[in-house]
Amino acid sequence: MSSLQISIIVLGLLAILGVVAYNYWQEKKAQQRIKEQFPASEHDALMSGFHAINPNAEAVEPVIHLGDDVAESIVKKHDDESPDPLCEMVFDIAFQMPVLGSHLISHLQPLRLAGQKTIRYFAETSDGFHRARIQPNEMYSSIQMAVLLANRSGALQPEEWARAVVYTDNIAHAFDGVIESPDKEESLARAVKLDELCAGLEAQVGVKLMLGGTQPVKAILTIAQRLGYVEYGQGHVWKHENGKPLFLLLLGGELSSMVHSAGVDYVELLIDVPNSQQIDKPFSHLVKCAYELAKALNATVVDDQGNPLSQDNRAIAVIDEQLAQVYDNLSSSGFTAGSERAARLFS
Repeated sequence: MSSLQISIIVLGLLAILGVVAYNYWQEKKAQQRIKEQFPASEHDALMSGFHAINPNAEAVEPVIHLGDDVAESIVKKHDDESPDPLCEMVFDIAFQMPVLGSHLISHLQPLRLAGQKTIRYFAETSDGFHRARIQPNEMYSSIQMAVLLANRSGALQPEEWARAVVYTDNIAHAFDGVIESPDKEESLARAVKLDELCAGLEAQVGVKLMLGGTQPVKAILTIAQRLGYVEYGQGHVWKHENGKPLFLLLLGGELSSMVHSAGVDYVELLIDVPNSQQIDKPFSHLVKCAYELAKALNATVVDDQGNPLSQDNRAIAVIDEQLAQVYDNLSSSGFTAGSERAARLFS
């Protein structure tokens, strides 16, 4: 082997050793940086949050801290409100696995009407507490879908029943649930009886204020509000001191939010008896308020026949007596005027 070949081999070996040495130096520098960023401790950094295994150490239960809003929503007691057995039918849906409330809320939000019948939802938490309102941070094992049997649109119809069934199938499919349904024929029969009962208790009475010409809706409402009429639901009402309505203010026969014309030529004050707070001599009170509003609007108070109605008309006392009887009938039938149950049925 020539001296030239030997020199080339030696230079190659030196180059290889140089690369190895350089790589070793880089590795030591990297290890030093790691030590500086993660100082040595008695626990592995990847095991932080776990206890070191020590057979003599006392076991400590992990603690989960919830936000204040979450903690407040998890109330360990039953809610009072439940489905109404008198005027609702109930579908029960039990879940195979607990479902988070926020998932239920978003899914159920569009499923609030079966035709013209309102739907309410109740639930049972995974630890057995009844809820009248589903809370987003709780887990639920089942829900109840309560469907109204009758209202002013009439008794529950077969197509409304079918719509409710579609909803329950939808919920069960989404959350792996098992459905327990009420009997269809029995529920429809109950609905008819309830509708007939409510029809016998229905009552509305009022007076008109003839304006003597078309007047701007905005101007009428401004005057009415100045006298004490307030917004309530989709219209304006005169309220009892407890906050419940005594009678409605209608513009051209419509609730104020439903009026599409710029002006009307008459105003009505109407006692919707099932949805009004009972007071002594309610029609006398309405007529008194009608005269006050008529004075401000330069209007004439007339009865339902279009004849002028004086405040001393003997028919007013008769109507007061008739209304008192209707209020009593509502109460004895379990539909106290102004109650939530009455509001559901007479809507």
